[in-house]
Amino acid sequence: MKSAHLIALSMTALLSASASADTGDILDGINMFTPCEDTPAYKTAVNEQYGTQWAADVAYGYWNTHRAEDGVPGHHRNLALLHAQLNQRLIRDEVNGGTWLRAEVSGSWGLDKRTANNDSDLNGSYASATDVHGDHFGPHHGGVPELALMQYLKGKRLCVIGGMVNLTNYFDAVSMANDSFSGFANTAFMNSTVLPLVDSNLGAIIQYELNDKDYVMAAASRTGNDFTASSPDPFRSANKDGFTLVGEYGHIFGEGEGVLRLNPFYQRFDSKCFDGHNHHTAGLAGSVEWTFNDSVSAFARTGFSAKQQYGTAAELTAGVNLHLLPAREDDFLGLAAGVIKGQSPYGAWDEETEEPIGGQNHRREYVVEAMYSFQVNDYLKIVPHAEYISRPAYSTLSDEALFGVQTVFSF
Repeated sequence: MKSAHLIALSMTALLSASASADTGDILDGINMFTPCEDTPAYKTAVNEQYGTQWAADVAYGYWNTHRAEDGVPGHHRNLALLHAQLNQRLIRDEVNGGTWLRAEVSGSWGLDKRTANNDSDLNGSYASATDVHGDHFGPHHGGVPELALMQYLKGKRLCVIGGMVNLTNYFDAVSMANDSFSGFANTAFMNSTVLPLVDSNLGAIIQYELNDKDYVMAAASRTGNDFTASSPDPFRSANKDGFTLVGEYGHIFGEGEGVLRLNPFYQRFDSKCFDGHNHHTAGLAGSVEWTFNDSVSAFARTGFSAKQQYGTAAELTAGVNLHLLPAREDDFLGLAAGVIKGQSPYGAWDEETEEPIGGQNHRREYVVEAMYSFQVNDYLKIVPHAEYISRPAYSTLSDEALFGVQTVFSF
């Protein structure tokens, strides 16, 4: 699951804040999703006086691949997509920030017989693109990736979140590359592929704003259930029961034109479906984003993981957003590229020997993407995408091409 586009807009507003930012502005930019007035998605809601913030994206997505799997011709996905989020204030406290309920709903449904009857991801054999949509769980699946309480303390400088949490909403939230509806579609450009950012799991997050330039966060979460059709709730253990610990230190540069994030992590899980042993993974990821001017902004991510068995071993990705037409300031062209080193060696299995296959599972995969966000009006945008993947990490294919378009209605 990925953050709703309004969270990204809030972080963009934070980047443009002055050096004398108010206490609590950093955490507000991470946790809340009411955009500032000069953004196209801004709507003044009567319910804001009651402490209600909400956002909803409804989209139509069409995707097509050249070759979906080894020896299998390419195919398409024809999908209806939904992502909605709610922040509801439960207890008002103007000084400290109050108590809030956070809820999130996401899903995707096939719009034709072939899409609806195929339960697999469009391109699940690649390290970079686990699917063609960050909120996509399948052709007929919906779920609740987050349902948690959020408590602000210490004059809005401290925040504690607990319940069923979605870590992708808080960590590594690069404002220009953390939006699965209106930004890059390849999941390697939405969040770090190295970080174990689980969703729909029981966990807790603590955040602290050190000053108007620096903040720290830490989270602990179960890893027993990433949302799937067979295990759609956090109380039911799946194949990799365990826990993950993720941290983040963030620093805002200058007048807010840049942000640096560093993310150490540790993960432990019991591999019930493989060798039955406990596995431990630790590593470090980092990201930086920079707004050079009104026309150009860029980001880069990197990271590595030691003893990785199920995620990405190492990555380096970068991208740029270009506002090419001054008369259309809300449109932008996105270009991104990355190299991702696959896990070892548990990515593919020999069906006859039931043993893991090594080799290409640990090789480097290269991916590029071009997309364009065309803002029709305040509520509608059209976003075409094109991706090229060279040497897919978990496949014997030499390359793959993906094309798609999303028509996004934002409320």
